[in-house]
Amino acid sequence: MLADEPTLASTRMFGDKVSAGVDDAPALLFEDHAEITLYAQPGADLGLQYRALMLAGDEDMVLIGGPRSEDFETYCRHTLGLGSVTVLGVPPASAIGHATLPERCAATPSALEPIVETARKHRRLNLIPYIGTRQAWRFAGLIAERTGARVKVAAPPPHLTQRVNDKLWFARCVKDLLGPAALPPSYCTFGPVGLAGRLGALARRFERIVIKIPDSAGGAGNLIFLSELIRRLPPALLSRRVSRLLARRGWNGGFPLLVGAWDCDVLASPSVQIWIPARDDSLPVVEGIFDQAIGDEEGTFVGAMPCELPESLRNRLAGEALQLAHLFQQMGYFGRCSFDAVIAGNDAATALPHWIECNGRWGGTSIPMTLANRLLGDWKRRALLIVQRTDSKNRPCSLPAALARLGPLAFRDRGEEGIVILTPAGLETGTGMHLMSIAGSTDAARRQALAAESLLRAEPTDGRAGSGPR
Repeated sequence: MLADEPTLASTRMFGDKVSAGVDDAPALLFEDHAEITLYAQPGADLGLQYRALMLAGDEDMVLIGGPRSEDFETYCRHTLGLGSVTVLGVPPASAIGHATLPERCAATPSALEPIVETARKHRRLNLIPYIGTRQAWRFAGLIAERTGARVKVAAPPPHLTQRVNDKLWFARCVKDLLGPAALPPSYCTFGPVGLAGRLGALARRFERIVIKIPDSAGGAGNLIFLSELIRRLPPALLSRRVSRLLARRGWNGGFPLLVGAWDCDVLASPSVQIWIPARDDSLPVVEGIFDQAIGDEEGTFVGAMPCELPESLRNRLAGEALQLAHLFQQMGYFGRCSFDAVIAGNDAATALPHWIECNGRWGGTSIPMTLANRLLGDWKRRALLIVQRTDSKNRPCSLPAALARLGPLAFRDRGEEGIVILTPAGLETGTGMHLMSIAGSTDAARRQALAAESLLRAEPTDGRAGSGPR
């Protein structure tokens, strides 16, 4: 692969003071989705941006685009005890015409100057982006050029970031490294005629077929068809209908597309959370295996909890994920990564992992898991349950009011269990909630989460951890 793409891990275009890694220095953290194809929740960006605070500590800086939630900043600093972090606000994209958060920061002196001053003072800076996009790396180059400081980016180089998040490229890696049985039957298609032909061929063998826009965010670019429908349509009509449905998803008409069998008999949807150090430092580490809660057929993430599959399956998942992580490390990957799979089959004794996609970035499981490590020392000491509701309707609620409703259920600094609020926007706007339940057992974490959701919706409950149904 490196022979085919010799610049895959190159960072030379950003200057000789910019490289992948982490230094002993203050950090600038930010979560920006502007360069992620088909990211389907632009209105949720503000709330999700605040996840960067979960990773920040004393002397660090966090970029927030748009209106700030000072209540949430105070909550992270004092209630959770995450340290004294400087939050730097920049205008929303609509105000200054730049789509990405780094570009808007560069055009906002009040946000840029504290970063420049910190880099000059320490002569080094860490940049910790949600995903290592080209604009994130360009911003690192800008800081290095302005200050002469060494800037480390805790993410893979942008070309490699693009590749690992591409579902077709990842499928090729899985097939070449682990064999064709390690993923559902999947094919690369070029053009409408080839797409219709491949759909027809797969529809004769499998119950459901999926089309995936390769670089889309999670399941946002997935289109699933019953094979019976495909078999009924003439190829020309099928091609037109598929193109129309893809366009509604935001597809720009580009090829190739991934077409494959959709696993119908699925026992679980695990995600393996990995940290990949620099190639010369140490081997990749599996930090956790989580079962993902999927909210719809396309695969929308709504939560996660530690994996409860049999040990043999967990060991197989970890082993195969480490092989993929080691391959990426040899290519020059650094930083957070996760691999999503489904356990395909009817029972655990015969089911097999099918690897679906790579998340070459932080995410909805890795950030709470890392936060739990900060709060508890080791997240494995307790049971975790992550809840991410983005389409529920609840009364708007300020953060102080939410904490008052939770009462003794709310997690406090140096505590052992309770509810951690992960982002503010859903509560404040009445559009959902994003929280983590920490308890002594999985059942207790579930009951506590159910009780918290009832309290935050102002539903009748006695508020105790054991008040919800099992």
